[in-house]
Amino acid sequence: MKSISGGVTAPKGFLANGLFCGIKETKKNDLALVYSEKMCKAAGVFTTNKVKASCVVVNSEHLKNGKAQAIIANSGNANCMTGKKGFENSRTMADSVARGLGLKTGAVCVASTGVIGHPLPVQKIVKAVPKLIKGLSKGGSKNAARAIMTTDTTLKEVAAEFMIGKKRVRIGAIAKGAGMIHPQMELAGTKPASAPSSAQGYGRAQQGYGRVKHATMLCFVTTDASISPSALREALDTATRNSFNMITIDGDMSTNDMVLVLANGMAQNKMIAENSKDAHVFGAVLKTLFLKLAQLMVRDAEGATKFVEVKVKNARNAEDACTVARTVSSSTLVKCALYGSDPNWGRVAAAAGRSGAHIDPWKMKIYLGKTLVLKNGGAIACKPGILDRIFKKKEIAITLDLGVGAHSATAYTCDLSTKYVQLNSAYHT
Repeated sequence: MKSISGGVTAPKGFLANGLFCGIKETKKNDLALVYSEKMCKAAGVFTTNKVKASCVVVNSEHLKNGKAQAIIANSGNANCMTGKKGFENSRTMADSVARGLGLKTGAVCVASTGVIGHPLPVQKIVKAVPKLIKGLSKGGSKNAARAIMTTDTTLKEVAAEFMIGKKRVRIGAIAKGAGMIHPQMELAGTKPASAPSSAQGYGRAQQGYGRVKHATMLCFVTTDASISPSALREALDTATRNSFNMITIDGDMSTNDMVLVLANGMAQNKMIAENSKDAHVFGAVLKTLFLKLAQLMVRDAEGATKFVEVKVKNARNAEDACTVARTVSSSTLVKCALYGSDPNWGRVAAAAGRSGAHIDPWKMKIYLGKTLVLKNGGAIACKPGILDRIFKKKEIAITLDLGVGAHSATAYTCDLSTKYVQLNSAYHT
């Protein structure tokens, strides 16, 4: 695998664009389009939040046949909890792109990110679509990446090239996310959520519903690989579970989280079959790219001053390993201790203990950095000041050796700063 430039337009046959259509008061890019010159195999994973934005529901419908050719996304407005009209607007977004590109509406996926509860100014989007399409180019990935940013301060774009047989294959991706980040995404089911009943419920709820800050994580992936639908879904699911689903910034799961992947087959490699050697190679590259993007999100977290890796080893099973890693990484007390450079490993132990995983406190070991601080149910004496110095670093590793099995997992998080509280207590709604 070789890292390359180009983001979502690095693979053959993909174009992108991003521009300002009038949603953001800042007048920064707020509308993005990713397009393949050929119809693609497509798959998506979506938030498991029971309150889902209309774009999540619409995409589940559009991906029933496993095909798509374009993705349109807006920032500055989540189009969530906006009643029946919100569902109509998501479909209008897809339809406007479909008409402009000569596609069927179902071939266009939709994404939105921003503030919950505000009606989407969809006519601004419709008006801008012709210009958005006209500006599609091989150099448009960065414009698209900027257009999906909300509270992000850095652009998140990656791409890689690798070999499948004798053919060069590429994967590219753009992403966003800096707050309201605690993803738990799953593959879209074969039966999408019922839009009419959801819309009716959202309409009733909206009448007395407060408008709340919303950030979301989005990731759009392109590849020129020829790959079977089942292999694509498996690679997407596995890569997501080991990357995006293992990060947390503030413990709040969004209503709009999604990862969409388009595979147009233009690399002309032998089709990648599920469970094959080539599928393993493709999946490994996808996971590497996802992990890079996931870590970029944590490093760009709202108000964060530290990047933290929480590693769990020797858990009874894989589920326990993930559970402990996510519980510790999302603990408010642990995150406050990180911000205060206070090596309070007792908070780490307590979080592990309440996680619901199998824990034997007499077998558990805890390391801060490489320094052992807990063993045999009690503290380990260490040189004065060494733990303080570890927690003052900008990058910190916390390791829990549960000593009850052979499974491991790693989560990524950040500290919880006063700036985060200030940002989110003063966030304009």
